[in-house]
Amino acid sequence: MKKIAIIFGVLTMLVVFSAATMAATIGYIEVQKVFTEYSETKTAQKDLDEKQKEFKQKLDEKQEEIDKAKKDGKSETELRAMIKDMEKELDPEKEKLLRVNEEMTRKLQSAIVSAVESVSKELGIDVVLDKQVIITGGVDITDMVLTKLNKKKT
Repeated sequence: MKKIAIIFGVLTMLVVFSAATMAATIGYIEVQKVFTEYSETKTAQKDLDEKQKEFKQKLDEKQEEIDKAKKDGKSETELRAMIKDMEKELDPEKEKLLRVNEEMTRKLQSAIVSAVESVSKELGIDVVLDKQVIITGGVDITDMVLTKLNKKKT
């Protein structure tokens, strides 16, 4: 009987200890706010907008050529050939633009994750979630993450 009581006591202590160590400190960030207020996001967006504008200008020029050819009475075969040539010329640029966008997004996400990890480590936070999934509790580290991100630039 005594052994059972001791085993029960030890098991109870293990369960309580395990529950205490499993409790995690939770932090959260407003992901959208961090992304939009990060200075590098603005720089990347400006650069991407410039590249998109250049691409659109080329596309518009080619489209004008096709429209002019239609007015000049070019045959459907000739117009299809012009469209095919336009696509052949512009598709690599379009793909390059998509790759640039993906690369910029990846770099921004990586920097944000790194800043979140750094701030959470400094504060002893075990888990960081998006604010949208938090109903109550947690520590808002959004502004600290933004400060860390935007200080890197200066």
